Amino acid sequence: MMTIGGVLVVIGISLLAGAFVFALERLIPASRRQPHNDVIGFVYAVIGVTYAVILALVVVATWDTLDAAKADTFTEASALVQLDLYGHSLPPPEHAEIESLARQYARTVIDVEWPDLANHHASQRARAIYLQLQDAVQGQQPTAPAAVARYQQALDTVTDLGNARRERVDLATEGIPALLWVALGAGAVIAIGFAYFFGMKSTRLHALVMFSITLLITSLLLVPYELDYPFAGIRVSPAAFELALQRMGHVS
Repeated sequence: MMTIGGVLVVIGISLLAGAFVFALERLIPASRRQPHNDVIGFVYAVIGVTYAVILALVVVATWDTLDAAKADTFTEASALVQLDLYGHSLPPPEHAEIESLARQYARTVIDVEWPDLANHHASQRARAIYLQLQDAVQGQQPTAPAAVARYQQALDTVTDLGNARRERVDLATEGIPALLWVALGAGAVIAIGFAYFFGMKSTRLHALVMFSITLLITSLLLVPYELDYPFAGIRVSPAAFELALQRMGHVS
């Protein structure tokens, strides 16, 4: 959900854009701008289409990133449950060690790492617990055929857990490049500013047009801004890990 502050900023900028039309009318009357409407309209169409395509690509890319972040959390949480089940199949003390580390990891991710992700960095504590869990799984030396098969599967699962964690952290720390934000901002200014060159007999109608154009462009810009970092803005919740904890509790 978009922040209330962002919505208010969008509305405020749009109102200012509409109000500026009345000031422009005093500086350059519409009668002086009207003769150029045909040429301006052609150029504006090119600018609008170009900017719309670029903005659409950015919105789609950020939306895909949000979906990938959600998928990574469920992949990671599912791997954690599988490791907990593997630990449950082992004799003590390995049984208790792996189960304890799996649950510690889930709780640390929820309570410690998730707030850190909103600030675009990972928790070293969560990473340390993951490494302990990895060592605990890799340290097993089964000999029975059935145990060896479970061990090989557990090795694959702990690798999947690490890969999903790495991807989640990467998505939390890498946003839209600053240069692309500059391009989007400059494009918005050009697309909005160029519309002022149109000459319309009704100043109020021109103000309404400018308000609408600005509202549309700034609203669309707010979408990638909110989606940029999936664990901030429109956040991906730790629901997958909370569900994993519930499932691990039922196993015990």
